[in-house]
Amino acid sequence: MRWKLALVFDKQERRETFHGRTHDLSLTGTGMQTNVNVFSRSPLVLLLAPPPLQAGQRRRIIEIRARQVYAVYSGATSCFRLGFAFTGFKDDGLEVLKQMLSHHSPGIRCKP
Repeated sequence: MRWKLALVFDKQERRETFHGRTHDLSLTGTGMQTNVNVFSRSPLVLLLAPPPLQAGQRRRIIEIRARQVYAVYSGATSCFRLGFAFTGFKDDGLEVLKQMLSHHSPGIRCKP
């Protein structure tokens, strides 16, 4: 699934919010593919924006606390792969994510 994702860095890092899309999303973490090498040792906040389940519904933002576990360059896809482990969810975010994942079937993407 390629859902919208924003990385919000710790204020001490003095970095702007970084936007992208998910890759390999699960209940415990997500990957992200980007054109920029982004890495942080500080805790992050991920703002995940899955598409609404029904037409006309508002998009619900899920706020997730996370730590970054890797940032590597992938020659096969010509981009950086970032990995994040979830450490906590705001409010009912975990339940919302469970519901969203149960209603979306993952697509398989291969580079031609």
